[in-house]
Amino acid sequence: MVGCAPQSPDHSSWTDQAHQSLEDVASEVSTVTLLLRLERDGKVPGKYQQVVAQDSESAVGETLARFGGEQPEPRDDDEYRQVTSAMSDASDLLSEVRIAIVRRDTAEYPHLLEQLEKSRRDLADVEEQLR
Repeated sequence: MVGCAPQSPDHSSWTDQAHQSLEDVASEVSTVTLLLRLERDGKVPGKYQQVVAQDSESAVGETLARFGGEQPEPRDDDEYRQVTSAMSDASDLLSEVRIAIVRRDTAEYPHLLEQLEKSRRDLADVEEQLR
């Protein structure tokens, strides 16, 4: 039986990966924010909004899984927790958005838009705090 050990990048590489992962997740959050705004204004055709929401949710899940599998140096433990927590929160929120879109629960959109904006700010804050 052959197993794979987690990647163990050095501090600089890990920090670069953290920045990139946070940017990737923030981009998906921004995409879904735009999607909800366009949907609210009746500018999104057919089931397109469901596809975009699902794709963004999946992309964030993949980013979180890839980055979460990295083995940080001990000095990066606190930042690792902050980065993965912010990405996990964003992932959970994108799941909520997808559920609302599939259910056509448009009454939830204003609240979800607020939460998406907060998530985007949280991701930016975590990225700014990385050493």
